[in-house]
Amino acid sequence: MTLHKKIALGALALNIALFGTYIQAQEKTKVRVGYFSQLHDAAVLNLKQDLADKYEFEYIKFQRYADAAIALSRGDLDVSSLGYANLITEAAKNIEPKFKFISGLARGAINLVCNNSIKVDNWADLKGKNIGIVAGFPEIFLDDALQSHKQNPADVKKINFAVAGPPVLQALKDGTTDCSAVFEPFGATAVSNGYAYYPNTNLAENSFKGLNNGIAANVDFVSKNTDIITDIVASVKKSTSNFKEQPEQWIELMTKSQDFPKAIVEIGVKRVVLDAELYPKEAAILANNMKELGLIRTEPSEEHLNNFFSK
Repeated sequence: MTLHKKIALGALALNIALFGTYIQAQEKTKVRVGYFSQLHDAAVLNLKQDLADKYEFEYIKFQRYADAAIALSRGDLDVSSLGYANLITEAAKNIEPKFKFISGLARGAINLVCNNSIKVDNWADLKGKNIGIVAGFPEIFLDDALQSHKQNPADVKKINFAVAGPPVLQALKDGTTDCSAVFEPFGATAVSNGYAYYPNTNLAENSFKGLNNGIAANVDFVSKNTDIITDIVASVKKSTSNFKEQPEQWIELMTKSQDFPKAIVEIGVKRVVLDAELYPKEAAILANNMKELGLIRTEPSEEHLNNFFSK
């Protein structure tokens, strides 16, 4: 064989190898992921890094869980961070699931912060206080935690806000509200800025274990991609364990990926309980609370609610 032929064959072999690598890279399955810019979505955000060698993750940011739930139902998303309240709202419609929870993400993550001029040492000290809330989940956390600690929710004055954000914090800062029940990192923001503190009252100490959010997946995607779902669940469990054991990694991820100030993240992660487990029994308790508060008209049966959890 002449030298020219050897070179030609070598070049051909190299091109075939490169083309095969290119095709392999092109064949990665794309997974569309809904997420929220919040501390308790850490394991969702880490999927891209942990499973980068197997899948291509396309992230879509949402402001409201309700919008993510609609996108999941339509199949516009494959998986998404989602609140337990949204799963219960869907189950209350008494329809077959269009998405199911495949993994937990967090408990807690809704905390009470009080203006520095207000003294709250225990649950009883909240009596008569003006408490800012965003109607919905924060109100459920507050009411249930008060009742769980032998206090009457009617003894506090609730000041409602349409959405979480700067108006809630401004009202707390200027004293319009004494305290506020807020999602993280809003509580950490108030504490970091020096005008509020966390009292000795943990809103996650309630009858439903402070359930917050999990990862839901479109049912069609689940049925057709069991291997991907298995990998995602395993990744979430691993990330959850790692972040709990090494919170500095959690802090670094949130600081870099979400551009949160490090000082706020360092405070906030101490007030969020990462938890990859699923809690269908506690979800039923939460569903009853939502019915009592008028957030759903019909309380789903436990049997039907269980259909919204991946077995």
